[in-house]
Amino acid sequence: MNVEPRDSVEDSDFRVLADLVIDVAREIQLRAALTTPVVPLTQTQGQVMRFVHRNPGCSASDIADGSGLQRTNVSTALRDLRGRGYITSSRDDVDGRAIRIHATELADDTIGTLRTAWAGHLERAWRSDGASDAAPDAAIEALSRLRAGLLADRATNGFRTAPPADELPGAGSKASAVAD
Repeated sequence: MNVEPRDSVEDSDFRVLADLVIDVAREIQLRAALTTPVVPLTQTQGQVMRFVHRNPGCSASDIADGSGLQRTNVSTALRDLRGRGYITSSRDDVDGRAIRIHATELADDTIGTLRTAWAGHLERAWRSDGASDAAPDAAIEALSRLRAGLLADRATNGFRTAPPADELPGAGSKASAVAD
């Protein structure tokens, strides 16, 4: 899925889509922070908890690899989450060297509360235009496809960043790149 962005109408549509996805996610986070009585987590801690909930018994390396976080950041988040009572760690029964991470009942209750709040915010927004009969199936399908594509791309390509324009082959000097 290593496709380079194009300057086209389609690219413009994807720019709008990217802005919308980021804006919706931010609105959900803002509302949840104001209306949900849970201990706030940093973005990294939230990513770690979501991974642990989806992958019980994972290792710290699994979390780093699966979430795209740096291992040191995962270790720091795990220490903080353990201190808050959200995770437990135990030695693997088969390989005593491996540490397995599980969410606690407190974490399960907390994520349940958050998901309920998130769903409520989305449902109210979805139905705000009076389209109470419209189901969000198409949006779920489209966003699921985007997530799957992004995860597959990360799995094969990692988080490679493009070199600055002046370092691309045949780009010439920085001044000529700006002048073009």
